Amino acid sequence: MKFKSAKDSTLLEIIKDKLGFSSNSKARNHIKSGIVKVEGQIVKIPSFALKTDQLIEIGGKADNKRKDKAPTSNFQPVFEDEYFIAYIKPPGLLSVSTQQKNRKEKNFYDLVLKQFRYNYGIKEVLLPINRVDRKYSGIMLFAKSGTSEIEVRKKWEDNTKRYYALVEGIPDNEKGSIESHLKQNRIGRVYSAPKSEYGKLCSLNYRLMYKDDKYSLLKLDVNSERKNSIRAQLSENKWPIAGDKDYKGTPSPIKRFGLHLFSLSFYHPFEKKFVEIKTPVPHTFKQFFKRKPKT
Repeated sequence: MKFKSAKDSTLLEIIKDKLGFSSNSKARNHIKSGIVKVEGQIVKIPSFALKTDQLIEIGGKADNKRKDKAPTSNFQPVFEDEYFIAYIKPPGLLSVSTQQKNRKEKNFYDLVLKQFRYNYGIKEVLLPINRVDRKYSGIMLFAKSGTSEIEVRKKWEDNTKRYYALVEGIPDNEKGSIESHLKQNRIGRVYSAPKSEYGKLCSLNYRLMYKDDKYSLLKLDVNSERKNSIRAQLSENKWPIAGDKDYKGTPSPIKRFGLHLFSLSFYHPFEKKFVEIKTPVPHTFKQFFKRKPKT
């Protein structure tokens, strides 16, 4: 099949419309199989930008000459364009590798990289832009090139993060804010200190989404933070995160750490605007309260 693109669009959108696929995943897999050509060249990138009247060919055999093993993971991107791609890191998994006694620990970055290389048929190294602590889950953004990484980091300090937190205890107010100067002790524990002790000022806003007799689901807008600041601030307000034993929490009723980075907003250096990556409330959080929380 040969045809020309009728408008400026992505390859994914064109293939989905032309072949009548009911889902993006089917169209994406079709492209990644290696049977789609643009102007005579095989293209396996669903987000590939097409211009009006470019020649597209569909046909031939899929690329079955690959010798690398299929990845065991199947993480679905929650955001992707020509420059960046983002996935949800699950709880209990390191973001990137650490070397301990010559043994490389399983980590999210290696899993995603192997999957990305297999799906796209390229050897470019994805570059992690942010990290998500091992204990909790959330959005991790990766750059598709060194140039993309350099450019996005120029204004990375302007990024904003929003979390869902399953906590013990119930706030007296539906919404509010927490502000404190935080320091870190010798064993890495973060705690509030008087301003005169030069702790880092950290603040967040919270909104109560749902509650029962013991637990609450909070939506957090983080204004400024340091490592473990959210855990420390919630604990010091007598709302420790479910499962956070280091900050006075008890075992989690959902069998996982009760914190999830659901929204990441950053300045896109090539689109010249802020882009927000937003994901739903984790299924385990919703199931715990037996209904969908108000958003």
